[in-house]
Amino acid sequence: MHAEASERVPARVDGWLVAAVAVGLSLGTVVVAPLVLDPGVAWGVKLLVGSMWVAAVGLTLGMAVPVRYLLEPQGLTVRAGVLTLRFAYRDLIRAERVISPLSGPAWSLVRVRVSLDGGGWIEIAPRDRDAFMATLARRAPHLRATPRGLADPKRAPGAMPVRRKGGRSR
Repeated sequence: MHAEASERVPARVDGWLVAAVAVGLSLGTVVVAPLVLDPGVAWGVKLLVGSMWVAAVGLTLGMAVPVRYLLEPQGLTVRAGVLTLRFAYRDLIRAERVISPLSGPAWSLVRVRVSLDGGGWIEIAPRDRDAFMATLARRAPHLRATPRGLADPKRAPGAMPVRRKGGRSR
């Protein structure tokens, strides 16, 4: 049997969230620019404030753009700006559809929370959550369908399989 090829999963991007970040960065620039351009402000203050603002914008964009998800032969890869995170399929114990405002490598609140063996989780925002779940179920066959997504019935506490007709679980 040969390994499946890598599959890029398009990220969901909510325009309002991008706009909110852009407005925040713009407002910061409106506040910082007059201070930096004011001839009455000491150079040390200008340098400090300007450097802090450039660092804040750089960190925001460097950790958030671009966001990419990749289902590779051995696991899920999440890229957010300069960060790359890899999760082996065998370490995934749950993938649930959620709506969440928590910080994560996503430009949408409509997400999938992927829980890991040993604790921890990551929230991602694939454009098509159902297609992502179907592909993940195929690549990680230890995960079974549940009402909220997928779970490993042996390792995910409270995982309730979806019942098929005839009483068998998937």
